[in-house]
Amino acid sequence: MAFTAPALPTVANLINGQWVDGSGSEILTVLNPGTGAELTSFSSSTAEDVDRAVAAARAAQPAWAALSARQRSVALHAIADEFVSRLPEFIGLEVLDAGKPVTAATEEELPDIADSVRHFAGAARVLSGQAAGEYVPGTTTFVRREPLGVVAGVTPWNYPLWQAVWKIMPALAVGNTVVIKPAEITPLSTVAFAAMAQRHLPAGVLNVVNGHGSVVGAALAAHPGVNLVSFTGSTVTGRKIAAAAAQHPTRAILELGGNAPVIVFDDVDVDSAAESITGAALYNAGQECMAATRLIIAEPVAERFLDAIVANLAKVRLGDPTDESTTLGPLISADQRDRAEKLIANRPASSTLRYGGKRPDRPGFYLEPTLITGLSQDDDLVQQEIFAPVMTAQTFTTESEAITLANGVDFGLAGSVWTRDIGRGLRVVNALDYGNVWINNHLVVAPDLPIGGLNASGYGKEGGQLGIEEFTRVKQIGISLT
Repeated sequence: MAFTAPALPTVANLINGQWVDGSGSEILTVLNPGTGAELTSFSSSTAEDVDRAVAAARAAQPAWAALSARQRSVALHAIADEFVSRLPEFIGLEVLDAGKPVTAATEEELPDIADSVRHFAGAARVLSGQAAGEYVPGTTTFVRREPLGVVAGVTPWNYPLWQAVWKIMPALAVGNTVVIKPAEITPLSTVAFAAMAQRHLPAGVLNVVNGHGSVVGAALAAHPGVNLVSFTGSTVTGRKIAAAAAQHPTRAILELGGNAPVIVFDDVDVDSAAESITGAALYNAGQECMAATRLIIAEPVAERFLDAIVANLAKVRLGDPTDESTTLGPLISADQRDRAEKLIANRPASSTLRYGGKRPDRPGFYLEPTLITGLSQDDDLVQQEIFAPVMTAQTFTTESEAITLANGVDFGLAGSVWTRDIGRGLRVVNALDYGNVWINNHLVVAPDLPIGGLNASGYGKEGGQLGIEEFTRVKQIGISLT
């Protein structure tokens, strides 16, 4: 089926049910990463725009929270129904402004987003809590979960709609109102989703403010009218968000950078594991904070495994995201491609560029799938999050060495262990300092399951019951029996 470009939404701010241009003087442009051509432009926003959006959200919140969980769920399920009916439109928007290969967007990412919308629409009806009881003689005590108030969501460019949905839907489901700030280079799908959702929500319940993160995101994080800020993005920016939120203090959920270790023991099925790991490394052009890009391979199997990785990289179809045969699309921007190229160019002399590493001669922001071997633990390519279709490889001889290499970075978001020995697999999983760890697979996510990192990868959870409860506060109530 040939790709059909959708109509592009007008990028503006949604404040109290009305679409208005940002009040800033700067005009921001949205580029197609597959071609480098301009898709659209919009007016930047200011702190005053943020003030108006937060005021609208605060005014709308009491009435929204006063609805029953069932009533809110009905509204959110109406959003889900319309979203599913318009899925091809949203697929097209993600392909155009985020460079998603159309086949992956159609078969995997957008259906998963639709599943997330439905999940969050209903999951808030079954919140958990401690059982009521007489924990103190003469008093029955129970707890209730309540909405926080206004939630600010600041979303990244690598999964524009996914991250917006995972912030908007659970926050609304439990009775909060929301102000969302999309990444300025990928606002299209979030704006379209908000326009659709607005038809099923009271004015002011969902608001959108577009603009630079340094202006809009910073104003939201520091705003006294915001009760929680949920941020997904780099660790550098996450630290700034946390510092700004701490002034009040405002609660924060921070899903930050990652540098996932992939520990491969010598008892694996080499061909099967290499195929799965390559797919998990290159998904979304490697622009995935949990991407399986940092290989740590047992010495006895290292050469065979690396040969299998190279064979899989050679099968990759790099090309136009609108082409159904494409399996590797572009990076999001020239800056992102240039950063990856610089890391590759500055690799140590002791390393080997085993595959790829070059910029294809074509429009857009592309980089060949790449494998670099012979790296040491202190090399930048090991220590930094590359966020590109670049795999690195180290080797180990003992289980304890593998664990040391895996844990020897600042990040703690995700990792995986590949072995047929279940005891060894569990030992290593228990020793890894990461918030999400898989055995014999990688990048297995669902809205039913919580995602969240440790260390420099942030704190708090998104998804699952734990992620929904992040958007609530707990109140203890005691009733005298006398």
